[in-house]
Amino acid sequence: MTQLHDPLRPIVFAYTAVCDHLATATNGRFHRDPDGTVLAVSGAPVATLNAVLSPNLEPSAEVVEALAGEMSGTGLPWSIQVRGRAGTAVTEVAARFGLTAVSTSPLMIRRADAGMPPAPAGSLRIRRVEGEELGLYARTMAEGFGAPHEVFAMFAEPALAKTEHFTFYLAEADGVPVGTGMSAVTDHLVGVFNISVLPQHRRQGHGQAITAEIIRAGREAGATTAYLYSSPMGEPVYTSLGFRTEETLTAFTAPA
Repeated sequence: MTQLHDPLRPIVFAYTAVCDHLATATNGRFHRDPDGTVLAVSGAPVATLNAVLSPNLEPSAEVVEALAGEMSGTGLPWSIQVRGRAGTAVTEVAARFGLTAVSTSPLMIRRADAGMPPAPAGSLRIRRVEGEELGLYARTMAEGFGAPHEVFAMFAEPALAKTEHFTFYLAEADGVPVGTGMSAVTDHLVGVFNISVLPQHRRQGHGQAITAEIIRAGREAGATTAYLYSSPMGEPVYTSLGFRTEETLTAFTAPA
């Protein structure tokens, strides 16, 4: 399949634009090679948030290796990410940099014909978060993902709230924060990120409600198609909202 006949390429490019905005807002680093492959350094101590990412169906091992050489000098956990199943050449590049742990994430897409999702039921309140509350947002997200607060400290940066097309959401039950979400709108596409729910509040439909609110808000902003990269835990939730897996993303990281 050529790039001219690659219907998912605009979606993957939108994802790389999100990486660009995150890196810029957090004083990180972003570079795009002429072939589209990017180096995105957010500065967070999370391998997938510091990545060499190719949006091409057939990534250039030479370009990936050159950008990996730059990334390896940052001292941060990092990853190489490619679409679908990685070929031998890219796998060997990753191995040369010690990235031998392999994971995959489904790219799930909700098309325009899926209609509007249901409104949240019950007393759950989902509201947008401004810059002064991003600290609360980041702490809630860290607890939802079961990670130390410093792992997601970058999301407390006030500059993120000023990033065009980024919106942060906090879900509250009886005034208590129970979950988070983030959207990124690019033309007719809305990316869904940071869906987290505190462990003691799971299995109550909160993750589904937050995602549905992001889809509705995206539609109001002109984004008719939603996309996300799912975790195994989240995949059934997103399927229930009309998302379908159309591709996978393969990530190479250093072994834990």
